[in-house]
Amino acid sequence: MNIFPLACADKLMKLGLLAKNRRLERKIRQKDLSAQSGVSVTTIAKIEAGTPSVEMRSYMLVLWYLGLLDEVFQDVPMTSPASFATEHRVRLKQVTEDDF
Repeated sequence: MNIFPLACADKLMKLGLLAKNRRLERKIRQKDLSAQSGVSVTTIAKIEAGTPSVEMRSYMLVLWYLGLLDEVFQDVPMTSPASFATEHRVRLKQVTEDDF
């Protein structure tokens, strides 16, 4: 069964509208945002429509390029970095100059 909770769909719709409004306020075309962020125009349109099948990475990139990342995630509680480091191990991607 493929169920997506209404509360989640509502949040994605609001997030998409927030991104679209910010983009329009800044007079940025989807095409230009796509070129800056590396997210396709089709995916940007899906984000602005609140489509749940879009990868979180794409949402994050669009929010970051629009200057909304901190605004959207201001209430996310942080755990202590020391406790995270001792409880979880992660492998980070190798960063190259092309990433910037």
